[in-house]
Amino acid sequence: MAGNVDASPFKKGTQVEVSLEDDGFRGSWYTATIVRPISKKPHKIHLEFHTLTSGDNSAKLLREAVDLILVRPIPPREVQQRFNVSEDVDALHKDGWWEGIVITALDDGHYSVFFQSSREQIEVDESQLRLHREWVYGKWTKMWNFRLPFSVSFFREL
Repeated sequence: MAGNVDASPFKKGTQVEVSLEDDGFRGSWYTATIVRPISKKPHKIHLEFHTLTSGDNSAKLLREAVDLILVRPIPPREVQQRFNVSEDVDALHKDGWWEGIVITALDDGHYSVFFQSSREQIEVDESQLRLHREWVYGKWTKMWNFRLPFSVSFFREL
């Protein structure tokens, strides 16, 4: 089933999100528009990013061919006013959506979010948060992440 990819949501002109594999970008998703649909081999899709540019001082938006496995539709937005501590979220940060976890609910709809990929903790407004979802077999799924109340290093000490 994994080799049978449904390409129907990935037509020219469609807005999507893309995960990048480069160092410093893992755990983040960036919006892009499909400029050329999927090529048969090697299953690449041609995109133009909305917030990433092609160079340090360039105003020209980045165009790139990426593996289809790194592309997903834009996630649905839920109407949620509050997020819970330990809840998996995506936070709008550095021009993309970064996978994180709510550490603290602060005053006035602000939250402290920790990004495991970069080991950063930042404060964000609830308008810059969404529930974390994964695109699995053509459907949006909430991934349940069971966290232990102590670090894994605790077991190494035993």
